[in-house]
Amino acid sequence: MLTYITIISVFLLALLDFVAYMRISRSGAKVTIRKLFAVTVLVANIIPLLLPLFMFVFNNDNNGVSMIKVSMVFITFFILLAICRFVLYIFWLPSRSKKWLYCGITASAVSFILFTYGIFVTRTNYKVNEIQLSFKNLPHSFNGYRIAFISDIHIGSMCNAERELEKLSDVISRTDADIVMFGGDMVNMHHSELTPGILERLAYIKGREATLAVLGNHDTGAYLKDSVTSTRETNKNLVEAKLEGIGWILLRDSTKYLYYCGDSIAVTGIDYTDALLEFKHNFNNIKEYDVSEIYSSVDSDIFNITISHLPQLWHELCDNGYADLTLSGHIHATQLKYDIFGLSLSPAALMYDEWSGVYERRNGKLYINDGIGTVGFFARLGARPEVTVITLLSQSL
Repeated sequence: MLTYITIISVFLLALLDFVAYMRISRSGAKVTIRKLFAVTVLVANIIPLLLPLFMFVFNNDNNGVSMIKVSMVFITFFILLAICRFVLYIFWLPSRSKKWLYCGITASAVSFILFTYGIFVTRTNYKVNEIQLSFKNLPHSFNGYRIAFISDIHIGSMCNAERELEKLSDVISRTDADIVMFGGDMVNMHHSELTPGILERLAYIKGREATLAVLGNHDTGAYLKDSVTSTRETNKNLVEAKLEGIGWILLRDSTKYLYYCGDSIAVTGIDYTDALLEFKHNFNNIKEYDVSEIYSSVDSDIFNITISHLPQLWHELCDNGYADLTLSGHIHATQLKYDIFGLSLSPAALMYDEWSGVYERRNGKLYINDGIGTVGFFARLGARPEVTVITLLSQSL
């Protein structure tokens, strides 16, 4: 579906470019100006159409990681130009009045500034979101228990990963969290993104007790071509081994029990198996994926936190009584979210039923973290990278 949206958007923009070109031609503009405009919009529009071929040719073990960064640079440039042109056209094309042309130029300039700000400032301007969630069945001993939840780091698309992760670990250490939980998508494509320097900084991301994690679709090697030297399974195994090597506890369709003052709670992690990969870009709630075996050995009466990279599994987890609290990522709020008059506005709201923040049903709650890194393009437009600090409260006290 995303492919179709991209193609339709490109052709719609190309149509508007043609209308704009005809408007410029009829205005008596010099031939040089007309040619410059035509070449600029042609180059801008052809970028996303060539990228699939570009990635197919260069997507391999030797240069796949660097190629994804190069691709993201081109995509970022395309989106920036597309937004600025589209905003200009909204004001300019419906009217022949010069005042609307000037309004369009001003609005386009503002769009350019906001997008550039999203690249160089918002992208690494971490937000600590403190929330309190209360539960009837939370053991008394865990009242006030603090979870630092992060997701979607996407190391391979960080501009300076070591410096950015060092900043992230400092932010998390100041939260005074009892435990850190990670919701998947550590790498962007390949296990080689986890260099010794990166792993050293990731090792500092921890709470007083532990760091629990699951894998996301990008961690599985789903965007790599299988080769003789490396398969997707090999890539996933190496990502797992490297994270476990720094002391992180990976939950692969398994449950970790946390104990405190004679009480206990369970933390279950949904692994990103090959069977789950077919749902990686699914906008709807997932009912076809059977999770019952994952919880077969978990006491139904124990308070359960489930880490699931895909929030689309929440209805299944919640309605069947598996999870009291589900923690997810994956959506990033499409890296575009602005809070206006108490409302959060984002394209993600048009695609997903649940896409950012807290949601509640009769049998449980869901929190979707907006992620840390970027994927697709190097910008966060209003959607600041998020460290969520969840304080658990017992309603029975």
